Amino acid sequence: TRACLHNVWKVGAPLAAERAALSSAQVLLVRIVSGLGTTAIAANSLGVSAESLCYMAGYGIQDAALALVGQAVGANRRDMAKRFAWLCTAMGMGIMALTGVGLYVFARVLRIEAFAEPMFGASIVASGSMQGAGDSTGCFVLNLISMWGVRLTLAVLLAPRFGLVGVWVAMCAELCTRGALFLLRMARGKWLDKGALA
Repeated sequence: TRACLHNVWKVGAPLAAERAALSSAQVLLVRIVSGLGTTAIAANSLGVSAESLCYMAGYGIQDAALALVGQAVGANRRDMAKRFAWLCTAMGMGIMALTGVGLYVFARVLRIEAFAEPMFGASIVASGSMQGAGDSTGCFVLNLISMWGVRLTLAVLLAPRFGLVGVWVAMCAELCTRGALFLLRMARGKWLDKGALA
């Protein structure tokens, strides 16, 4: 139906824009790292691959949050949607805090990033909760602000002086900022009111 297609567009277009913004920012980050030399490129690639083991659980919980919140919103149970969102987000933060401890203990070169894992978990799972309620525009705006306004800006400023460490400090600062922004939006509750499905 036309109404269904309208909802798909309202949810899908911001998600597509979010993916485009994040992917283009990653390309620019690789460009910044490539200016630091071959060793930095290899170390960054290895570090990102190792860190990806930590956030796979977060993305799994994100899928669960998206489904649970979406079902609760569809059943017109806003109270249940909020509870599912906070429960899943807390689980994501807890599991990624444990993986952060693993990073800190077993991968000394990734210790900078270990501190950001709980907040990265918050942003991953909270975004799934908000998308389940149809608030994909809010997710797009928060990711755009944090990635382009914090990570890229800090990486440009810190990389010339501190090299790859500066890029990873920028990443850590951005992930913590992103997590805080998503938690703040969840706490305010507007993601349930502004969603495309509201």
